[in-house]
Amino acid sequence: MSADGIKVELRDGIRILTLANPPLNELAPGLRDSLMQAIADRGPDCRGIVLAAEGPNFAGHLPLSPDPAAPTLAELCRTVAECPVPVVAVLKGLVIGPGAELALAARARLGAPGLKLAFAEVTLGLCPAGGTTQRLPRLIGAGAALRLLLSGRAVPASEALALGLIDGITEMAPIAAAARLAGALAVGDILRRAEPDAAAWARAVREAREGSAARGVAGQRIVDCVEAALVLPPENAQEFESVARADLEQTDDAKGLCAAARAERRAQALPPVLARLQALSVDRIGLVGLAPDLARIAVVALSRELSVTWSFPDALGREAGLAAVEAGIEEGRRDGNLSPDRAHAMRDRLLVTEMPLARTALPFLVSDHPLPEPGDDVQPGAARLVIGGQEGEMGLALSLAGRVCEVALSPDSLPLARATALAGLRRMGLVPLLVGHRPVIGARMADAGRTALAWMVGRGVPQRMIAAALEEFGVRLPDPVSIEVPKVLRAMSAGEILNRWLSALANEGARLLDEGIARRPSDIDYLMVAGYSFPRRRGGPMHQADRRGLMVLRHDLRAWGAEAALWSPARLIDRLIRDGASLASLDG
Repeated sequence: MSADGIKVELRDGIRILTLANPPLNELAPGLRDSLMQAIADRGPDCRGIVLAAEGPNFAGHLPLSPDPAAPTLAELCRTVAECPVPVVAVLKGLVIGPGAELALAARARLGAPGLKLAFAEVTLGLCPAGGTTQRLPRLIGAGAALRLLLSGRAVPASEALALGLIDGITEMAPIAAAARLAGALAVGDILRRAEPDAAAWARAVREAREGSAARGVAGQRIVDCVEAALVLPPENAQEFESVARADLEQTDDAKGLCAAARAERRAQALPPVLARLQALSVDRIGLVGLAPDLARIAVVALSRELSVTWSFPDALGREAGLAAVEAGIEEGRRDGNLSPDRAHAMRDRLLVTEMPLARTALPFLVSDHPLPEPGDDVQPGAARLVIGGQEGEMGLALSLAGRVCEVALSPDSLPLARATALAGLRRMGLVPLLVGHRPVIGARMADAGRTALAWMVGRGVPQRMIAAALEEFGVRLPDPVSIEVPKVLRAMSAGEILNRWLSALANEGARLLDEGIARRPSDIDYLMVAGYSFPRRRGGPMHQADRRGLMVLRHDLRAWGAEAALWSPARLIDRLIRDGASLASLDG
């Protein structure tokens, strides 16, 4: 039988409870309630319980908004931990956040070889909510527990087994193996856990606290919770963790980090029509022209074991392009990312030619200028992108950081060609952000920020004051801000410096939205965080504008707009205020 995301089966006295909300099996309130009810209704003949899941993941959803609905995650985990019969969890794929906490509450855990388990709340500026700060130190020791909780990193199956996070790795018939383990645990405690060493626990807390300041407020509260688990009764320690979680949810860091994560999820989701298509296979890409971004694309593609054919217009351009690729490879070697053998293989996969590629059968081609119409030799569905690109072309722009790129997909192009373009970029390890008309969001946002800073320098605000204000926010001042400095300097508060810069960014973002270039505010935030070094914990410039309030933003823009057109309020801001809406309301 099944009920609200749970499938229930009885096998030889073992109750099999299967999470049936793939692919991530989100532990939403309804599913939590059904799971608790299924445990409570186990019946007198039940000797043990197995927790399993449909789909590729046990439970891989990390919530990005507070979830106070009853029953809470803490109540569910307590129900599992206190169940009179042994509970064994069968873990596979992603086991993150609430899923990891639920698994930890079980009496035992079996993992699949591809398991990735993470207590990732700290990456959102939060601490766990299901009792993990008590259970994890008791299971693997306080030192190891704090390292996992404070890093949020994913642990593979082999490491999880070595740490004691799981009790075995099983490839064949995992549910049957878990049922046998549950039956054995019902007879006797075959997995005896050593009692925690209180002195070692206290020492681990002291050592973690010495470095917790660098991990932000969330890191400090996690250390506090682990210490509370040592010195307080279990119910009080759970309340301590719950209060810490509620407090952290209201911090600016958590709100910014969650906003950045939401923006990333939206930006990386493919349009359904393209997600359904089988894109052309991309194992070699073609490059045409001299643009510096082509060299960056070549290095990225070669590092991902793709072959590259690069067509140069002349010998001078070939020399410059090859030098740029060689510089990129050497940088990778210096950073320790490339071994000598891998660097050599990258050079071998680069083919240089002066032959035109516009009519070749390559499935993925990038040029720095418009290409002629494809001939009969070009495979239908092949992607042909142009650096920058005009409206009506498939335009491409790399971000400063290189990991994210903007892609403008012409509606006149074949859906298969659009799908191949996105698949090829992902194959290269680039995250494509879909934009409208032309891929100019990053360039225009960066220019707005530089213009605001240059205006302040040009009006006599000392660069050291500007640098200090930005550094406090988490941004490094572009070096140098090239403009003549007046002889008479002008004092400006750190708050005004920061607000002028942020307001210029938000205003330019609103213009990009009005022009249909940016699809939604969160896309701008994602690009600025992932591609232009905007502090992730600040969420992005559009998030910051909403946090400050559009009425306050418009008031400042109107005052500063008299000084420079950069701050003349975008019409979208007026419309949102008129409608009582926020920028986030446009994210859909």
